[in-house]
Amino acid sequence: MNIEIKKLSLKNFKGIKKLDIDFGKNTNILGDNGTGKTTIFDSFTWLLFDKDSLDRKNFNIKTLDDNNNEIHNVEHLVEAHLLLDGEPLELKKVYKEKWTKKRGEQNQELTGHTTNYFV
Repeated sequence: MNIEIKKLSLKNFKGIKKLDIDFGKNTNILGDNGTGKTTIFDSFTWLLFDKDSLDRKNFNIKTLDDNNNEIHNVEHLVEAHLLLDGEPLELKKVYKEKWTKKRGEQNQELTGHTTNYFV
């Protein structure tokens, strides 16, 4: 089986607000420490396996503000365009917060998350 990555798109994944990478025959991802190289790899392993590059299932993909607090009400997305034995395949995974307003309450509260997969 031959798998080729053609494009990888991230939206609000960890520290990356928006990134599109078009892969060629050979693609190098270079940068200083803390610039997002591992985040790119984490996004791909999360898309395929629900884990980061260190094989951890429980890791935070949410975007943080300048004070390291989670930014709420944003959609987290990873999308890959692949060739699988020469046939195109698109995979997309979306992670969202679930907010619920209880009866009699004025404000909604965070009650969980949803993860949707698209092929």
